[in-house]
Amino acid sequence: MFASLKRLFKNTIFRLSMIAAALFAVSSLIVLGYIYFATVVSDLNRVDKTMELEIDELTKIYETLGPVVLNQIIFDRALPKGASNVGNNTFYVFEYYDEEGNVNGGGNLPAKRFFTDPEKIPFWRKIPGLKSEKTREFEYAVTTISGDNKQTRRARGRLKEFLPSGAKLFIARDVENIMAASEKVTRALLISVAMAIILGLVSGIYMSSRFARRIAAFNKLATDVRAGDLKQRVPRDESGDELDVLAEHLNAMLDHIDTLMVAMRYAGDSIAHDLRSPLTRLHTRLATAGSEVKNKVARKALYEASNDAGELLRTFEGVLRIARLEAGERREMLVPLDPSVVLEDIAELYEPSCEDAGLDFALEIEGKHTIRADRGLVSQAISNLVENAIKYTPSGGAITVRLRKIRSGRSEISITDTGPGIPPNERDRVKERFVRLEESRTEPGSGLGLALVDAVADLHQAKFELSDGPGGEESQMPGLRAALIFPRYKRTK
Repeated sequence: MFASLKRLFKNTIFRLSMIAAALFAVSSLIVLGYIYFATVVSDLNRVDKTMELEIDELTKIYETLGPVVLNQIIFDRALPKGASNVGNNTFYVFEYYDEEGNVNGGGNLPAKRFFTDPEKIPFWRKIPGLKSEKTREFEYAVTTISGDNKQTRRARGRLKEFLPSGAKLFIARDVENIMAASEKVTRALLISVAMAIILGLVSGIYMSSRFARRIAAFNKLATDVRAGDLKQRVPRDESGDELDVLAEHLNAMLDHIDTLMVAMRYAGDSIAHDLRSPLTRLHTRLATAGSEVKNKVARKALYEASNDAGELLRTFEGVLRIARLEAGERREMLVPLDPSVVLEDIAELYEPSCEDAGLDFALEIEGKHTIRADRGLVSQAISNLVENAIKYTPSGGAITVRLRKIRSGRSEISITDTGPGIPPNERDRVKERFVRLEESRTEPGSGLGLALVDAVADLHQAKFELSDGPGGEESQMPGLRAALIFPRYKRTK
């Protein structure tokens, strides 16, 4: 599951869809937030301003005419005895002390706890707006006109204390309708954001899966072409979009490349046929002439010329074989193979040669392995590496052929020797055709051995790596470790 989510978030189309959904959600927040502040907060500020003006008016009455007159005015403005006030939205409470210290006054607010905020209520139901010390927020209960049930409504009020007399005036306004509107706007805001995210997620998954299927067709084409199959083409849906046009251009390009490759292969086969036969005849005739000539000097010259012709023929065949491998030929010959069997045969073949050269030979096989390979080509590549190790490792040295599992279940075949090795800056160059280091020019060879190994590795989609042997980079005899790393074997249904 986590792997699927990881692949999903790596998909470019999915990420773009989620970015678009996030931008839409942010724009919804901005628009609805503006509507909220332009309506709800504005109305609450207007209520506060109205209460403030009324308090200023009643304060002047208190200061000029006294508390008794103010109490009468408040009584006239309020409903009598705080009766049913469903339709009323203004409340008054006034308390003052007479000369004997008795509390007088009254009001129409149907609650006793006038001057303290109510119990804590959920944050989404709290009345927003100005939070000054004079503004109080509370809930109150009223009885409906029919008297059947009670309603809980929200209000906000302001308190005015008259010092030093201790008289208190509290004016409140019902804001239930305003808060109901604010809750609707808030719900609309949350729903729009949630819908934007959900729709963005769903559309992102749909578009990314559709896009991934089309991209998978391009990736499969690239893999097949890299494997040498130039007959594959990208399927088109004839929609005319960017990917369909790209598929059209890629298919046309592959058609052209395939035509060129066919022409090149025909020319190469023709040249090979025309040159191989004369070279073979030349090699045979020189060898025959050398056996018939009695003059020792002439016989030696003819034998040397015959050997040179044979070396030229082998070089020509090696170049032709590398070219065919690089073109992807014989890839259809790749089958499940146990490489340990190949290594055991090679060990049996080359162990006597190592003994004759004064070298220790060891074969190490760890675990069970299966790779998809052409047995003949793998055997040829490993033989080339073992022969190189025997050729360049001095007497008394050691050669180790090892098969083991490495990261991700891949199989590694390595040939390690204790010879002079190859300098790090030359390791890529020696994989090219006809490249030979200065130290090896006195040895027989054409410089195609490692190039053939590299071509075999590429045909198998394996890695061919060269590194220092057991001696290390600072040693005069660092040795060489040549490794073929084959991809993990996957069973086909």
